[in-house]
Amino acid sequence: MYINNCLKYKVLERTSKDAFQALWIEIESLKSKNIVCGVIYRQHNDPEQFLHYVDFTLEKLSSSDKVVYLMGDFNIDLLKSEISDYSQNFLLSLQCYSFFPVIDKPTRVYNNSATLIDNIFLNRFDHKISGGNIVSDISDHYSQFFLYQKKNFTAKHKIRDYSNFSEECFINDVLDTDWDNSMTYGSVDKCFSSFYNKFNKLINKHAPLKILSRRKAKQFSNRG
Repeated sequence: MYINNCLKYKVLERTSKDAFQALWIEIESLKSKNIVCGVIYRQHNDPEQFLHYVDFTLEKLSSSDKVVYLMGDFNIDLLKSEISDYSQNFLLSLQCYSFFPVIDKPTRVYNNSATLIDNIFLNRFDHKISGGNIVSDISDHYSQFFLYQKKNFTAKHKIRDYSNFSEECFINDVLDTDWDNSMTYGSVDKCFSSFYNKFNKLINKHAPLKILSRRKAKQFSNRG
């Protein structure tokens, strides 16, 4: 991770395991909330350990109510989220804590393969964002970038999409979830947090959030 010398920051965590490596820093800001940045590289093994780490870390960071940017090579193809359990669980974990991807095009192109395994995830959309891939022949992985601008921007309105909702499938997933494990934590707050996160994942799976158009948002605001 490269950090400009003009920025004041502190290292929050350095983690190196067989399944992944992670570095987290917190950049101090005098005029707004501090910004937390994380860079992760996931090895091609033990996705369960990685997904558990992501869940634990994002839950902890979300409780701080800070702006968080998560970047890296996750080696989990988001283009396969509808057919791969690992991809779907990774995306659901991110959405559960209101993290959404900046990149939506393939980031690694090799021969006849195109995968979306590198990304930048944000948990705040109170500013205008633009991002994408930088195509080059240096590597079969493209570089990613994003820019943000706070001025003259209206936050986007989101609503749950029930167009493909199935009450039967939702209830089956609720019944299949291990709720007992949520009750093993020492405090009531941690028990509720674990329960809420699991339930929120199910909601996001069956009724995902979608961004309303300006016209639709205006219609909703006028109903009151």
